[in-house]
Amino acid sequence: MERSMVNRIREYIYTATDKERFFSEREIAQKFELKRGVVREILLTLEGEGVLERIPQKGYRYVRCSDSDPRSVETIRYAVEREAVRKALTSRTREDLVRLALILEDLDRFTREKDLENFSRTDLEFHEQLVAASHDNLLIKMFAFLQGAMFHYQHPAFSEAFEETQACHHRIFQHFKAGETEKTLEALQEHLVRWPE
Repeated sequence: MERSMVNRIREYIYTATDKERFFSEREIAQKFELKRGVVREILLTLEGEGVLERIPQKGYRYVRCSDSDPRSVETIRYAVEREAVRKALTSRTREDLVRLALILEDLDRFTREKDLENFSRTDLEFHEQLVAASHDNLLIKMFAFLQGAMFHYQHPAFSEAFEETQACHHRIFQHFKAGETEKTLEALQEHLVRWPE
């Protein structure tokens, strides 16, 4: 099962206008031209992540967390991502670094083009890959669950700060690649902790 397809279906669910609607295996299979068995596996994955809940004889329903306080969501996200990055500094592979470098190239292009939609989506991929580099299933699942809440809002300054945001991504990656724990975590904190005390 490709992670990119899971992400596409997750985004489809997040962007549905009616948050009370039910999603069926048949609907998802037709929409994405997939076999029902593959769709069932993806929907069970999303249920396991806490994104969906299964209601017998109705289908799957999105677990709403868009009404959560953004500060609470970002605080939890930072704690999960910080721990994942700390672990990833000792468990990352060459493939993890290559994936991050390719995502950074895409982010550079979207920054030049001022393409907020693709930048936002790819920004989340960058952070998802940082977490994935920990190879810790609990942290990966927790971060995947938090994506639902993060997807529905952007920090107010985000759309006006492509260059600054991307510069933070580059600092995180440079220190991460060099295995510099303190500097990586400092760069991550600078990037993610936006709320004044």
